[in-house]
Amino acid sequence: MTMYQVSDLAGARRREFLDEAKQSLASLRDTDGSVLVMLAAQRMAALTEAAAVITQLFTVEGVLARTQTPTPVQLGGLAWLSEFDPDDRAEALDELRNAVVLTVTSEDPTPLRETLHAWVTTAAVMRDPLRRAVHTGGGNESDYVEVTEPQTSGDV
Repeated sequence: MTMYQVSDLAGARRREFLDEAKQSLASLRDTDGSVLVMLAAQRMAALTEAAAVITQLFTVEGVLARTQTPTPVQLGGLAWLSEFDPDDRAEALDELRNAVVLTVTSEDPTPLRETLHAWVTTAAVMRDPLRRAVHTGGGNESDYVEVTEPQTSGDV
């Protein structure tokens, strides 16, 4: 990786610097000796969001090592996990770990955002007692009826 100087941004190397930043990252040494790094906003979002979720995952895993019935406060940023039983919580955490890996390797925050959205939505459904009963309760035979195959009519 090339180390650019501040003066390069005013000259012909500006385009080279920007192209390198778009492809991966570009380093710039300021006149005071500090080094700045430029990279695409999508890549930065992916890395920032993945780091935040990884920190939350560490917190949750620490809590779950001590108790199987965590409170929302103990779960911090992933408090919505308290809506789930241990099996569903484990599945959510597994999917989040996979989404973090996909986000970092693809340098795109979309997999992580979609996974979080899906699980947060599911937790909101499970928060409502009636909806929870519908989704987790067993069905009985009276819930199902025989239907006949639709017939075509002349009212087209």
